[in-house]
Amino acid sequence: MTNVRMFRHASKHFIQLASYDKPALARNGALRMTKTTIAFLTDSHLGQKLVMNTDVAGGKMRYDSEPKRHEDRLRLVLDDIRRAGISDIVFGGDIGTPPSVPGFFEILKAYAFNTSVILGNHDAYADVTQYWTAGENAVNGKLSYSHAGKLLKRIFLDTSDNMLGDSQLAWLARELDGVRNAVLFVHHPILAVPTPVDRSGAALRDRDEARSLLGGIDCDITIFSGHYHMVDEVRDGNIRQFVSPAVSYQISKQSDELKADGETFGYRIIEIEDTRIETREILLSQASPSC
Repeated sequence: MTNVRMFRHASKHFIQLASYDKPALARNGALRMTKTTIAFLTDSHLGQKLVMNTDVAGGKMRYDSEPKRHEDRLRLVLDDIRRAGISDIVFGGDIGTPPSVPGFFEILKAYAFNTSVILGNHDAYADVTQYWTAGENAVNGKLSYSHAGKLLKRIFLDTSDNMLGDSQLAWLARELDGVRNAVLFVHHPILAVPTPVDRSGAALRDRDEARSLLGGIDCDITIFSGHYHMVDEVRDGNIRQFVSPAVSYQISKQSDELKADGETFGYRIIEIEDTRIETREILLSQASPSC
């Protein structure tokens, strides 16, 4: 049996967003708080074995193909989410090799989660939308969509081209028009992270434009991302960003060069109660000779 050690972080992150709407009232006049719990998991890299290199060609890490790679870790993460009683998940992109995509959705199907998907730089729109779609496309050729709540809007973005692009940025601006509180799910971080990955060529190509757009509106924004295979939290003005651990392997944040941690993997839990957001990382550990 595989030896897996689980570490649950005691420290939690709380975000109190501005509220401009009156909260709902129960029949007895008491405040009725609506709470949603989401598991955010990302970067499964199924069928991909990491080949460490100091360069990131074309915005992508280099991998060798190895069928079934990281499938056990994906199942371990999904098992842990189910044990936690969570029914809603968001997958944050980078499923793995194109041949692994059907198997990925077959694995998810067995758990019967309420699933949302965004695309990362190792995903292709045509491959993924054969198995999962959000409905009518908000942006042509992009898996972009949103869910509007009474107090909080959730927006899902596509960075499969290592960028948002003009059309998606214009759509995002329209989605945020008049919105006071928003959560963005996007594979690439939008705010810079002080790490070798950020400096290696893996950063979102139009993040300056995205940062300018988000920082220039009267809206409290929380971003949940992956891509960098590490845990990070940063705030800049009205924007707060949480980078989440990867399902496959981690990359050392504090290092002079790219350095992988093949034993640690995990996901993030997000709890939303009206405009209050609480989040924590769940890290698992499994002995592994390589990534």
